[in-house]
Amino acid sequence: MENRFDFDKYLLFTLPVFWIVFLLILKEEAWFFVNSLFFVVILYEVLIYKNRYLYGFSGIRVLSMPSIILLSFTVLIALPSVYVVLSNENPVRYAYFISITSFYFVYPVGLLTANRFFPIHGLKYNHFYIRPFQKTGIDGFIYEMLLILFSLSILIFVVYLYRTPVVPLIEMLSNPRAYMVLWIMREESMKLLEVSIIEKYLYAWLRDLFLPLGILGSLFLFDIYKKRQYIFLFLGFLLLGIVNNSLTIAKAPTAALFLSIAAFYFMKHQQLNLRFILIFIVLIFSFPYMVYHFVSQPEFRSPENLLNSIFNRVFVVPAQVLFEYFKIFPIKHEFLFGRSSNLLSWIHSDGIFNLANYVAKIWWHMPNTTGNANAIYIGYFWADFGWIGIILSSYLIGITLHLFYRKLLLVSNFNKNSVYVIITSGSVMTFSFTFVSTNITSLLLTRGLLLILLILFIIEWVNKNKKYKRIRENVI
Repeated sequence: MENRFDFDKYLLFTLPVFWIVFLLILKEEAWFFVNSLFFVVILYEVLIYKNRYLYGFSGIRVLSMPSIILLSFTVLIALPSVYVVLSNENPVRYAYFISITSFYFVYPVGLLTANRFFPIHGLKYNHFYIRPFQKTGIDGFIYEMLLILFSLSILIFVVYLYRTPVVPLIEMLSNPRAYMVLWIMREESMKLLEVSIIEKYLYAWLRDLFLPLGILGSLFLFDIYKKRQYIFLFLGFLLLGIVNNSLTIAKAPTAALFLSIAAFYFMKHQQLNLRFILIFIVLIFSFPYMVYHFVSQPEFRSPENLLNSIFNRVFVVPAQVLFEYFKIFPIKHEFLFGRSSNLLSWIHSDGIFNLANYVAKIWWHMPNTTGNANAIYIGYFWADFGWIGIILSSYLIGITLHLFYRKLLLVSNFNKNSVYVIITSGSVMTFSFTFVSTNITSLLLTRGLLLILLILFIIEWVNKNKKYKRIRENVI
């Protein structure tokens, strides 16, 4: 408790001051949007104040999953949405903006509802909050699982190289004029790959789950035990991760690896400094910068243009693409009533509706594109069910996320041990940048959240099995 920076209390004192200032200086056009955002953020803080270290901005210090989603939604969706609505005169901007602000009172109600029936022990969480990284009796089991995971990862990587007809990274680096065809090559190496659905899931899990967990797991073991075998395993996972995640020239998967490592060190040291920030900004955005350089026409490869492209992709596009969903549904197309997801599309005679691709075709004015305009969950539930979909989905996300995080805390016994640190650091990308640009079913299946839940149940079983309760000296 004594080492804790109460960011939420600080916000509750400072936000009203800024709110008053903005009331005085804002132009009439921006008044409604900016002040509405101030109001709902303050409302969120009031609602979760007693649980602010669990659900508030302060929870970022321990990578609390509800807190990561709150911060990501605020920085990558809510704040940029003000720019989006002020840049567009389309009447749907009010519905769009209200759907975003509704998150700040529906989502916490879901969190608090779940906490009412399945509470997280406040005293244990307070002690856990200030504890350092700790050893646990199943670290030997974790190491053995990481060795198996490393072998499995290599196997999936080799199979992918054999199955893919093209490797965009090689073409990008070897052909100066590759920028003209890299988009097509990327599509051919990803979603247009002619393999079974099981293989596609394995390739996705390797990129988004197996390699991050392997990197963070071996790094944690080395940090705790200082054994050479762990640093070798870490370097093996890291090298394989960088190579595998960069093959398709998708920018986010490679950046995610360094973001996870940054999250690991942030949670360990519980503080930020200028050196830390600069180093990881360079590491996280170095590969995206390189890709933007090679995919751009030579005359547009100035550092200013490339940095603007990165900034726009990270801080504007997630909010902008959501706006397109409101422009299309139900104005240009009636609501889908569940057709956008395999969960409900089976009840419709026309089957599943490729929503992200449909939006891309209209937004990009490319009727034959195979690309996807992926949006945060709000876009999908709006296209399916309108306001009912938005309200119900935000509420259920709050409930589900509380239960998920509670399970992690119980399995890790409220300790910053290998289980907690690996899963939180390894999934930080999923609950941040991926969350604001992916539908819920993709998060659960393609991004592997259901697999993480399965892992937690396995570890819970191992913890209860006396055979694994002691540290294996020959392994650790």
